[in-house]
Amino acid sequence: MTTARQDPSAPPPVQELGVPWRALSVARVTVTQQVAEWEQPPSDGFRIVAHLRGTALFDADTGDGRRRTVSCAPGDVCRIPPGHPRVTVRCRLLGPGPLEMAHILLSAEVFERHTAEEPGGRPVDLRSLERPPAPDPLIFTMAAALLRAREAGAGQLYADSAAEYLAAHLLAPLHGAAPAPGALGRRELDTVVAYMRAHLADRIGLDDLARQVALSRFHFLRRFSATTGRTPHQFLTGLRIETARRLLETGDEPVGRIGRSCGFSTASHFTTVFRRQVGHTPTEYRRLRRGPA
Repeated sequence: MTTARQDPSAPPPVQELGVPWRALSVARVTVTQQVAEWEQPPSDGFRIVAHLRGTALFDADTGDGRRRTVSCAPGDVCRIPPGHPRVTVRCRLLGPGPLEMAHILLSAEVFERHTAEEPGGRPVDLRSLERPPAPDPLIFTMAAALLRAREAGAGQLYADSAAEYLAAHLLAPLHGAAPAPGALGRRELDTVVAYMRAHLADRIGLDDLARQVALSRFHFLRRFSATTGRTPHQFLTGLRIETARRLLETGDEPVGRIGRSCGFSTASHFTTVFRRQVGHTPTEYRRLRRGPA
């Protein structure tokens, strides 16, 4: 058996990449060796492992005589609550490979906030959410989206919204079906949008927006989405792109400076999001709209 602890293909501990996200972290993990072994350290967070590509057989040894062997295929999701001991994982690819996974680490505080804000909510033992690998289309889709967002440099609001949504999804069977959310009033929506426009260049979190209308994070997220049909992050991104387009059409500031003034942390993040939304890079868009010099 090949030991992969020092090999670049071995799964590393989940770590922050780029601009830190507080509520969750995500890492892409790739295994190319036919047989590999690594140690998974204990964690204070709730770990979600989504299998994106490849099929493998896993053997987990906790060191106390307990072993578990499971097979995983694309679409399978494994849930590991905090408090697990250090585990030695042996992985054997059931095909040519590679094996690709997304490791998501959710802060335990996200679950505590969600439970506290549910009517009659009581503390939840996160160990009750542990599951062996099984298909979970929602988490599978979100895992791939989180990786793309992290690599593109998405900000804190995106991470906050994703963490709240994941926690709500995991806790839904315990709390029962969520009641249909009400909409924000016109004045409430105007207040939130005005705050977004005034702070386009800043890192805006879900807490910042919820405070504007005196709502909890969870209730704000539900009501804002019910009102606009978009998450706060999607709506804010739309405002930022709208402002960037106007500045590109009418101003002479460098593209990078426009991106920063609209809240994009790097020029590459600005270019990636702008191209996805508009179909052109910022430079191409300016040239097309303003014509030859």
